[in-house]
Amino acid sequence: MIYFDATCACRSAQSTGMPKMARRIFAELKRRTEVHPIFWNNVGHRYQELGRRERRLLEQPFAPGHRPSARPEWYGENPLINLWRLLSLNRFTLETMGAGDVLFIPDIYRDGRRAVLAAFLKDTAARSVAVFHDAADVRLPALHRGQGEKVGRYIQSLALFNCIICVSEESRQDLLSLWEEYGAVATAATVEGWPADTEVAENQSTDVSDPVILFVSSFTPRKNHRVLLDAAERLWDCGIRFQLNLIGRSAGPARNKVVAAIRRLRHRGRPVEWLRHVDDEKLRVAYGSCQFTVYPSLKEGFGLPIMESLLHGKPCLCGGNGALGEIAAGGGCLIIDQTSPDALASGMEKLLTDSALHARLSAEARSRTFRSWTNYTDHLEGHLQVRRGQSPPRSEAKTEAREDGCR
Repeated sequence: MIYFDATCACRSAQSTGMPKMARRIFAELKRRTEVHPIFWNNVGHRYQELGRRERRLLEQPFAPGHRPSARPEWYGENPLINLWRLLSLNRFTLETMGAGDVLFIPDIYRDGRRAVLAAFLKDTAARSVAVFHDAADVRLPALHRGQGEKVGRYIQSLALFNCIICVSEESRQDLLSLWEEYGAVATAATVEGWPADTEVAENQSTDVSDPVILFVSSFTPRKNHRVLLDAAERLWDCGIRFQLNLIGRSAGPARNKVVAAIRRLRHRGRPVEWLRHVDDEKLRVAYGSCQFTVYPSLKEGFGLPIMESLLHGKPCLCGGNGALGEIAAGGGCLIIDQTSPDALASGMEKLLTDSALHARLSAEARSRTFRSWTNYTDHLEGHLQVRRGQSPPRSEAKTEAREDGCR
């Protein structure tokens, strides 16, 4: 049995990178094998079985008539709802897992799971696999104050798994470096980049006469919204016409400052619109109707919105560092210094005014190919697979895993 930690994907309709990928992985695995979803309750500090509501959010998060929201997690991750879950849903005990079972965690966990999993993984005969997304919290400490201790315990607990699946080579190198810094004995760590969704929207007409620039991201500090808004205002001041659309939830310490900056710009008549957190269909339409996208994030584990932009044949303006550079290197992207408002403004101006450059990058974007979900799930099944016969002692299993990937 594969026990699937669906925490990030079953408590609300939030559909940022991690929950979106977790839902799709669950669906793909469910088609092939027996998967049992569980989730962590922050109020009860324990794992529980999914109820009807949680199962629906995992399998079909957007109900008909879904309305965009600023904080989708408020409708399912608040303490009152988790208290109701604690009282009404069945408890799940990790100790029921044994040899032949697999615990799979596609989510970042920095809650009570750190201690529970650390104790469980030291002695279990079950196989354990987790996905590692990024180390932004420790690599950008000025933007993530007070997270060091939590992140450190999380990173150290990952070393207790049989296998860690990193979403990019940069995330793998960060993880290995952090294990060394924290004195943890490294386990097997491999790279499996995200696959692409084949469902895309055709180019859409818009109700605005100016070209649309799209930025898809939550309002967290490292996503760099304020620098982008500064760059956009410089272009508007120069008389360059365009509409800037922002899609994403308002989250993290940056939310109030970004929302306030958007309000100030709109008050001055600037054509910027925050569409909030939207469902998958509205997101596809937004990609289909834009001229190009921007993604000025300072650091990413993968850079999913870049891939989504390229899948729709839309050029992306982004940085070339780390994982951003890994996905941008195949074409369709204009690489700039995303820390500089001047560089961002210059790149946006080029894509708005240089039709030959835009056409070339659009052609490159349309020619890009990405791995399929079938290919990804084939590899994932290999990493989750339990070896036949008696499981070796944990120390031997880890040595074998390091010599043979995550198999």
